Amino acid sequence: MDRRSFVKASCITLTSGSLFKSLPGLSNVKPSGYVLKASEGAFSFDQAQPVPTRVMYYNQSIPGPVIKIPQGEESVIQFHNALEEPSSIHWHGLRINNAMDGVPGMTQALVQPGETFNYRFTPPDAGTYWYHTHQRAWAQLALGLAGVLIVEESHPPLVDQNLIFAIDDWRFGEDRQIDTSSLGAMRDWSHGGRMGNMITVNGQIGKTYTVSIGQRIRFRMLNIANSRIMTLRFNHPQTSIISVDGQPVKPYLVDSGVITLAPGQRSDLIIDITSDPGSNSPIELLIKDQVFPIANFEIDNKVQREQLLDSPISLPDNPANQMVLPNEMKQVPLHIGGGAMGRMNKAIFQGKEMGIKDLIQNKQIWAFNGIAGLPEKPLFSVKRGTAISLNIDNDNVWPHAMHIHGHHFIDDKNPAELRDTALLTRQEKGSLKFIADNPGKWLIHCHMIEHQASGMVT
Repeated sequence: MDRRSFVKASCITLTSGSLFKSLPGLSNVKPSGYVLKASEGAFSFDQAQPVPTRVMYYNQSIPGPVIKIPQGEESVIQFHNALEEPSSIHWHGLRINNAMDGVPGMTQALVQPGETFNYRFTPPDAGTYWYHTHQRAWAQLALGLAGVLIVEESHPPLVDQNLIFAIDDWRFGEDRQIDTSSLGAMRDWSHGGRMGNMITVNGQIGKTYTVSIGQRIRFRMLNIANSRIMTLRFNHPQTSIISVDGQPVKPYLVDSGVITLAPGQRSDLIIDITSDPGSNSPIELLIKDQVFPIANFEIDNKVQREQLLDSPISLPDNPANQMVLPNEMKQVPLHIGGGAMGRMNKAIFQGKEMGIKDLIQNKQIWAFNGIAGLPEKPLFSVKRGTAISLNIDNDNVWPHAMHIHGHHFIDDKNPAELRDTALLTRQEKGSLKFIADNPGKWLIHCHMIEHQASGMVT
């Protein structure tokens, strides 16, 4: 597709203006600056048995460096592409100016090898977010191009430690190198997406967190894998969820200690350490009927305090939390068809109707409303402030993590939560409701990255 055609292929077109010009004090702030350099190199995932693995990474780190910026203040992040191929960076979950969203061909030109691009934005919402490549993400993300971004509250809850839990999976060969020969495999694209055979937390195999009795921990969890849904089990009775996808929720205890994160989703926890001194408390990954310890709390012999803190753990509201949905909403149907064992026998691709064999030749196996890949026309185009109900029919046997750029929505399964990524199970129907109040062209896609690459994007 040439650039002009690609730019026309958008998801939502809103009228001009800016949601963020009304934030106070923007003209008086001094931008905070960061530099991210994408390159290829070697990284060791196993500290006990170091083996250099060829990867792509930001600033020679996996995940990339943790970026911390203040809520409501302008930041400048300079991206330097030292790869041998083009790239870009998407700021997942941030409601920022459309020109900074990082979608090549739609909001910016590709950043070519050796080039630099300055991302300048003012995040209105505090919380846990992440950044990742948005160019050939099925390969570049699988090779390591992702990192954690924290927008800091001015008045966070009192805790003893702020810890990050960025979980990923990798497909290694016997030589402990990433299996690049399977990148782009049609079987992955038509099934559940690329699944790895090794789990890491913060880029480490067997990550250990050292904590003390009586400590209060803020535990920021992110699923940065290409496609694997992570179901995790904690063994602390005093574990509460205080935020999902960066947006505060009324704190509640984790049911049975189990949390599920689809690719792209996040949860912030407050954990009060009550285990015995000198003990270990594993974090376990549940896959069907199997249990895999993937990280560990190591409780030392120190006693931080005899009595647990009783101070509030609620987070202050974000501007996003002020969204009020009207009774009358624009209804937008979104039918998901295709995939292995699906019933799709034809779809429109690049303006041409194709049978399933021709679609597969073009590596397209999924469709939104009978259209595979980015359409010539947006799914909908509305005036700023329009209330949308995106009514999704997941008419296939695979789960999907539906992500909307530049907006947060209410998932009708969890009306008390705001999310930017929603998990729909096989053959599930659901509605994502939001106010289209951020002008620009925005993507809607499945965050099983291989599904996006093979048709699920609009």
